[in-house]
Amino acid sequence: MSALRRWVAVAGLFALQILLPSPVEAAVAVGPVVISIPEGFETAQTQKLKKALITAWTKSARNSGLKTLLQINVIDLGVRPGKAPTTQELTVQAEHYLRQFLGGIERRRSGFASSPVAHIEIAGLPAARASWNGSVGGRDTVGVVYCMIVRNTFAVTLQTQDLGTTPSSGMFAAMRSIEAVTLATDRAGME
Repeated sequence: MSALRRWVAVAGLFALQILLPSPVEAAVAVGPVVISIPEGFETAQTQKLKKALITAWTKSARNSGLKTLLQINVIDLGVRPGKAPTTQELTVQAEHYLRQFLGGIERRRSGFASSPVAHIEIAGLPAARASWNGSVGGRDTVGVVYCMIVRNTFAVTLQTQDLGTTPSSGMFAAMRSIEAVTLATDRAGME
């Protein structure tokens, strides 16, 4: 098969993964956001710190012992009285916290590289997104990180990662769930 045909086949599979709906389980509230956990993901951990909440799920790949990660970090920035921030200010803050989070990933990876930051919208709010590649213990890893500011009080970082050099089907399912996140209707936070 020629390189062009392989590329077209891979691109077709990528498009199919994005376009096909994936079954989801019940929605779960994590601080101020609600996410539908994709089918096959199981609770991995929840850690509550003084000003942070970290919740994660993993999905095992058949017969490999490998797991796709879906994780949400909620950081309490504290009450910020005053006028509501502009869309531009929320975009700048989301990108700032995204870059901080990527810096933490970079410190734990060799050969780290990230994409340019994309500005998107999640749950009607400005958000920032970047993908990355790197290595851990000689094994290639790939991930996507999203960040948004909720209620001018919480920095919410959502990520998915897996082993390999390209996103796995589990990562695509996690990305669809992340991009479909909604805001909690009550004023939930770090409870």
